[in-house]
Amino acid sequence: MEKIYRPQEVADQLKIKKTTVYELIKRGELKSAKVGKQIRISQDQLDEYLTRTNQKKEAAGFTNVLPPVMDIPRFSADQASRQMDYLLHTNGLIINSQESRTVELLRSLLSQRDNSLPLLHSYMNDYNSLYSLYYEKTHMALTCFCFEQFEERISQISHFLPGKEAAVIHICTLKTGFYVKEGNPDHISSPKDLCRPEIKFLNREKGNGLRIYLDRILTEKKIDRFLIKGYADESLSHMSSANAVASGLADVSMGDLSHLAAYPHMDFIPFKEASMDLVILKSAMEQPAFTALLETIRSREFKNSLLHFNGYETIHTGDVSFTTP
Repeated sequence: MEKIYRPQEVADQLKIKKTTVYELIKRGELKSAKVGKQIRISQDQLDEYLTRTNQKKEAAGFTNVLPPVMDIPRFSADQASRQMDYLLHTNGLIINSQESRTVELLRSLLSQRDNSLPLLHSYMNDYNSLYSLYYEKTHMALTCFCFEQFEERISQISHFLPGKEAAVIHICTLKTGFYVKEGNPDHISSPKDLCRPEIKFLNREKGNGLRIYLDRILTEKKIDRFLIKGYADESLSHMSSANAVASGLADVSMGDLSHLAAYPHMDFIPFKEASMDLVILKSAMEQPAFTALLETIRSREFKNSLLHFNGYETIHTGDVSFTTP
């Protein structure tokens, strides 16, 4: 589930006074929500403020100031299970994903439809999202896997859902690759370069689609992962991966091209296209709430919104394929 902060926690993270947090909220610079009489700030709202602040500083020429991007906290399997059980008893559709921006787009557009249910977002990587769908602890999983051939993504998803027939709704294709410093001073061009002793790498967490692809390539090319300095160090989001390189904590990390919009003084070395897909059990597809969801995904407004993200392509958005049990 998405991390929620109290104003004091935000103040501690940003190293500012609690009263300053309230001022930012009052001026509309930091979005928030009220839970009863209490003010709460979500991870997405905080990341949005940090990204916008960094862009303003870049425009003003302050290139050495970087936002303190925070990761989503880890949860044990037991904690995740309790969260899913709670959400399953609420009035809404649970969607598991790390792709927060796309979930927010869907949530916003669905809220305008009379025949829809609210989306309840649980932040999970691709492996755990499909695992939850397999055990019917969630209604859908929004995944992102790298592919050699476009059709390959269906077999990848089927592998995680043995015995289940699922509908795979294509959202978009996007570009993934290495985040590197401006000008690529370390001359990173392939996974083999990660083994050089002077290179400090920041990996993605186990279960993330990029991590799954990297591990497969390392195995196929017989590259010893224990030679990669930083292989065991993990990031839980594209933003924190980019921030690590921008701040000098790592020489290279992995992510989606579009997230470098907040870091114009970094470079991107593409290595593979990826497909973002919404996976739903086929038996649920005829329900009105999912019909509204599919109509939203196929809408011009949704497709145009995705095109704001650099590298996103919507040629096949809304196409439906099916896995075989």
